[in-house]
Amino acid sequence: MGALNGHGNAKGVLDVMRVVSLGGQAGDVRLLSEKTLDLVFDVQADGVDLVLGVPLRFGIGFGLAPSGAVPYLPGGRTCFWGGWGGSMIVMDTDRRVTTSYVMNRMAPGIVGSPRAEAYLAAVYAALGR
Repeated sequence: MGALNGHGNAKGVLDVMRVVSLGGQAGDVRLLSEKTLDLVFDVQADGVDLVLGVPLRFGIGFGLAPSGAVPYLPGGRTCFWGGWGGSMIVMDTDRRVTTSYVMNRMAPGIVGSPRAEAYLAAVYAALGR
């Protein structure tokens, strides 16, 4: 399975993934076209993931919100992914916000965790969601 055993911290994950939230650009450099970003949000699968065992909607490369696995995410053009132990990255293109959470101590959670949920709730409360 791809993407197993990635290593990084919250800032490193944020630096890479914010390109999605910022319309495909990093500073003055375009890394993803609008067409590619549209593919991220084109639903490719919708149902119970056979590996994770939770309901997920998938675009190209990411889970899409709203998702049964992550019901606390906002709707719209928001995509996400998480890791075993509770890490979570959320790219919200409507608000141009990326939230990255990588924990120091693993906790129960396949896609996010109660801690990731609390951080995301605080971010969206600050944004006036």
